[in-house]
Amino acid sequence: MSVALRSSLYQFLVACCLGIAACGGGGEDEGNDGTGTLTISISGLPSGTSAAITVLGPGEFRQTVTQPSTLSNLAAGSYTVSAASVLTGSGLLRPQPPSQTVGVAAGARALATVAYGPPET
Repeated sequence: MSVALRSSLYQFLVACCLGIAACGGGGEDEGNDGTGTLTISISGLPSGTSAAITVLGPGEFRQTVTQPSTLSNLAAGSYTVSAASVLTGSGLLRPQPPSQTVGVAAGARALATVAYGPPET
């Protein structure tokens, strides 16, 4: 093999390797670090009233939520969103659903909705 051909082949292989390295890999979305997001939507509470919600998840994750929130950088997995009744001046407001399981996928957004019902007197 001539020196010129060998040099061209070497340059071609180096260019291919650089191109492959620049592409990244893993098949995940750009910017995906293996975590996801969970948005907690809350309705039916009077202004100034805090919700009573607990989110449990992988790796002993535990977060208390009292208002609509977005939890970011969550490990992918199954999360349990539990809501307790709230006592207001109008009566007891019960959440629907009181508990739900939400799957958070890497690079994705999940939603849990808690609706507090009419007061029980």
